Amino acid sequence: MQLQLSPLSPAEQAVAAQNAYMISRFLAANRLPADDWWDVVVFRYLLTVKNWFSRPELYKYEFSTLAWQGMRSAVDNERRKQNRRIQTISLDEVIPGTEGLTWADMVTEDNLDYTPIRRCDK
Repeated sequence: MQLQLSPLSPAEQAVAAQNAYMISRFLAANRLPADDWWDVVVFRYLLTVKNWFSRPELYKYEFSTLAWQGMRSAVDNERRKQNRRIQTISLDEVIPGTEGLTWADMVTEDNLDYTPIRRCDK
């Protein structure tokens, strides 16, 4: 069951505040800079708080276990998402293993592949 993040109830706020130290500990334990990863993990942490209150069957687990696993999952999902993004490179970037050859050096008239654009007139 996926929950949307909505305002926390007073009880949820109390649990979130009481355990907020886990966010910093998680980032430190995984050597993740807070500037880059705080938003990723804090929203999952808050969703874990909401889940904890809406699903009593989770009470058999420690809240810290669920929060830690949720934050780990959020980091894994974000890394997968980042790996799917198109990586941009500079034509002035050196091609690894080529002793200084750049991508711009590889672009010549002979190796350009043009795809002609065909127009469909209606």
